[in-house]
Amino acid sequence: MYKFKNMSLSIAKNELNNLFVDCLMKKGKKHTAEVLMLDVAKILRKDYKKNPFIVIAVALENTTPLIGFRNIRLRGSSYKIPYFLKEKERLKLTIGWFLEVARRSKSSTSKSLAKELIQASLKQGELIKKRDEIHKLGNQNKVFAHYRWF
Repeated sequence: MYKFKNMSLSIAKNELNNLFVDCLMKKGKKHTAEVLMLDVAKILRKDYKKNPFIVIAVALENTTPLIGFRNIRLRGSSYKIPYFLKEKERLKLTIGWFLEVARRSKSSTSKSLAKELIQASLKQGELIKKRDEIHKLGNQNKVFAHYRWF
């Protein structure tokens, strides 16, 4: 169901919470990021009647891309070279997407973040489309994979 099933539940919750807090933090204000994560958990628990940890884990699993791109310039042409992301990079990229969408919203960050997490856990929404577009672009550009030297 979610990637963190081989860990004990408390360790997995702590790991996810730390990742989100680290990505939410601006200018070293960790307390503000922790309060925002608590607000998101309260909204998920109260309004949607769901376990916040499971919603976050399923949403991350559904929206995490497997590949990333680097721009390589060869012989006067630029190529987007696909490469496989490491697990930590994938999670940070996905969390960054969630926060980018939540901050763009006109409502409060915690409400919009909770809404995006719910949509992603149901395999709907903007981030699922973004992940699918990245995978499609990676499939189109796999012919350039032999240029990868990094």
